[in-house]
Amino acid sequence: MKRHLVFIAIVVVFVLSAGQARAFSGFTQNTFMTAESLDFGMTQTGIHFTIADDYKSYYPAFRYGLGGLFDVGLKFGVTTIDSPQSKVAALVGGDVKYQLVKQSEGIPIDMAVDLGFDNTIVSGRNVSELNFSTIFSRGFPLTDRGYKITPYGGLEVAAEYGSFLASNQTNYFIFGGLEWKISQKFMVLMELKTGDTTLGGAGIRFEY
Repeated sequence: MKRHLVFIAIVVVFVLSAGQARAFSGFTQNTFMTAESLDFGMTQTGIHFTIADDYKSYYPAFRYGLGGLFDVGLKFGVTTIDSPQSKVAALVGGDVKYQLVKQSEGIPIDMAVDLGFDNTIVSGRNVSELNFSTIFSRGFPLTDRGYKITPYGGLEVAAEYGSFLASNQTNYFIFGGLEWKISQKFMVLMELKTGDTTLGGAGIRFEY
């Protein structure tokens, strides 16, 4: 009986230790992006929130249309780590998106690929994430004045490395979300992303 109790205690300690180590195995953020590209010179600014099991992120974000179906994004903000010790980390990142397929009368969806890089700095150490996403979306106009709902989703592969990690790793995610353009210049986004970890978030964005 004592042997069984000792064995169970060892297993419990091992599982808890693995869970604590996994809590800081890496950070990822919501995508918050449809496959539709921005027109040349168009700009979007917004504020996004990502909530995961052990961390939360708050970050203003900017997107700019380069033309030729390309647009770029930039984000910066903070990440708060909940356990095992509360910490505040700096977050900065950017991405480039290219739209491969454009929704039209004969094509039901938009499709794009996105290459991004995020860096989270924690107590002088860092976790970097290089991610590649394939995004699908379809816009449903609500009025003739530009208001619409756009469901989106896709797949992401992310390579994470840095001095804050015990070892480099590659993670895979699927994500799905909704962009609701409430007015010609204002939209709300909601998203769920899952894979190595599960996270959700929301954001608001202005377009001009």
